[in-house]
Amino acid sequence: MSNTRTRWTPPAPAELPAWRSQMLDHIESDIAKATMREAINSGHSTVLPMVFGMDATPGAVGSVLLTAAEAQRLRRARLYYASPDMTALTLAASRTPPTEPVSVRRLPSPSGLIVFAEPIGGYEQDAAQALAGTRAYRPGAKAIVTTPIVAASWSTWSPDEVRLDRGRVRWLYRSGGKNGLIPDGFRGIWVTFYSPRGLFSGLAPDHVIGSMPDGSPMTARHIDHRRANGGPVLGWDNEMLMKEGGRFEAPQPDTNAAWAIAVYTAWQLMTQVTKTATPWVDLEEVPRSRSGVKRDTHQGITASSTVQIVNVHSAHRPSRTAAARDAAASSGRREPNWSCRWPVEPYRRDTCLNTRAHASGGCTHEDRIVPGHIKGPKGLPLRVRDRVNLWDHQPEPEA
Repeated sequence: MSNTRTRWTPPAPAELPAWRSQMLDHIESDIAKATMREAINSGHSTVLPMVFGMDATPGAVGSVLLTAAEAQRLRRARLYYASPDMTALTLAASRTPPTEPVSVRRLPSPSGLIVFAEPIGGYEQDAAQALAGTRAYRPGAKAIVTTPIVAASWSTWSPDEVRLDRGRVRWLYRSGGKNGLIPDGFRGIWVTFYSPRGLFSGLAPDHVIGSMPDGSPMTARHIDHRRANGGPVLGWDNEMLMKEGGRFEAPQPDTNAAWAIAVYTAWQLMTQVTKTATPWVDLEEVPRSRSGVKRDTHQGITASSTVQIVNVHSAHRPSRTAAARDAAASSGRREPNWSCRWPVEPYRRDTCLNTRAHASGGCTHEDRIVPGHIKGPKGLPLRVRDRVNLWDHQPEPEA
């Protein structure tokens, strides 16, 4: 049994527009629709569109509607790149779920695509077993793969955003072993999580994962070669919905609920503005070349192609030494270590925005993410000792 351990290597921020272009090319391809169709038919989807009475399988219908909606989302998306320190800050602050209700006001833009310099999460999966129910499944094959989650797209969303000339689209939400139709009045945020290609590059090239269409063994070499020659730089991994006014709960590890908390926390850090406190982030813009803008326009992209680099504000930025220590302790395949940069993680303070209406209950509350502080004698450095004093009996009182 093998396990992939290769690191996630993020793009340079200036490469994000080209990555988006490649993602669009792929999501609108027949290969993407076929992959999505197989995933839906195998039960690997969280949000599924259905058209009752249509003479087609759920996978055939869902693959067309989902890929078309994601393509539109990417065309409208503002581009963001979260630096390594920003990613680590996001994870430190998201140790506890947001206490405020979900709000579209937290979005830095109505639609967006953010790529993180380090994974915000991940999960281990037997990639061979994941093919069960598909023609590629090969009995006896096993390949444990660690999949990092490194990017997310989003947009405001409601069930009536997809309309057909014939038939009504209904949406099914499947999570935690429960299924249910999404109400027509639902309003919220759609989030698609992305993982990078090359997931099998840590396996031996001849490691068998599944079966090719002709029945011959499908190996790690086949998959990585195919992805390296036309596959997506980032692949759709999972999706979820955040309901406007909904509440976050403590998530199970390695789930889209945990990644959603990280993404929402990043939005909070990016949009938090107070009259007195120093903001958490600095934004740096990287414009797209003229020729690149022309290509984007030809591809139907309506959003700006300028990349917003999200850095931690210099007032909060950790030292390079602390960042280097965290990097050395991180695998590059899962969430990075951040304890050297933030030995005391930031915390959430419930803040009333209109105190005059507080007594009547008509006020609005939101989270304020506040820097954590190490308590101790003012002006003295923190000293950490390895020595432990162990008493096996009560010390004698002094005379």
